[in-house]
Amino acid sequence: MKLSMKSSKPVPEDRRMLAAGLTMAAEMITENAADSLRDGRWSDAVADLAEAARRTQVILHEAIERALAEGETFETLANDAHLSPEYLRQAYEQFDRGTPAQSGPDQHGREPWRVLG
Repeated sequence: MKLSMKSSKPVPEDRRMLAAGLTMAAEMITENAADSLRDGRWSDAVADLAEAARRTQVILHEAIERALAEGETFETLANDAHLSPEYLRQAYEQFDRGTPAQSGPDQHGREPWRVLG
């Protein structure tokens, strides 16, 4: 799966990096994890999906960071994503880039990023 950033003007380096990260996460899901699932290699599928989720979480955090720097607000970002602004702000502020993806709250009761829609 290729993600395209077609545009008539040059795309800034930071956006190209985000797109490259999305492409890598998408390929982990559509190629690696899908092959593992078809072959019944559950451990490999789970590992690939967890890593793709972690990479997506990092990209989500970076995208919000850049949007905020360009004048967006948690309210507008959350509204467009069908999230509460409070949830989005809390998830953004508590995100730890070094923590791997997890499926539930950590030992302190904090939730990791979740892709909701």
